[in-house]
Amino acid sequence: MALVVAAVLVCCSAATAKDFGPGDLRVCGAKRCVPIENRDALRSFSAFYYGGGRATVVRKPRLGAPAFEIRFRNGSAAGIVASAKLDLARVYGLNCGRFRRGRWYRLPTRAAREVRRLTVRLTPLRVTRRAPPRSC
Repeated sequence: MALVVAAVLVCCSAATAKDFGPGDLRVCGAKRCVPIENRDALRSFSAFYYGGGRATVVRKPRLGAPAFEIRFRNGSAAGIVASAKLDLARVYGLNCGRFRRGRWYRLPTRAAREVRRLTVRLTPLRVTRRAPPRSC
């Protein structure tokens, strides 16, 4: 019985370790960052970064398209969100079985909506030809 309880505790703590809380992720423009606090959007980011199955691969956004970095609370970059609708994402070194270096993926609707809402007053970065950071 003790083994079953221990297994349940380990599984539960591993599952919750990938849940983002308010402020764990930030959207960053050219000059400043704002925390993501909406719980639905955070669940959407968590499912995108750590969910099962495959993320939808899409074509890259056009050069010069608006872009914003997604950063963790500690300042390290999780990836970038870009396009006119801010619905395309490139992931930096997370969940290497799910994402590949340099590929772009469809960001879930709820996460993209929150990024658009939070970036209204931020100065965007721009998509360039620069290679993504080394990952996976």
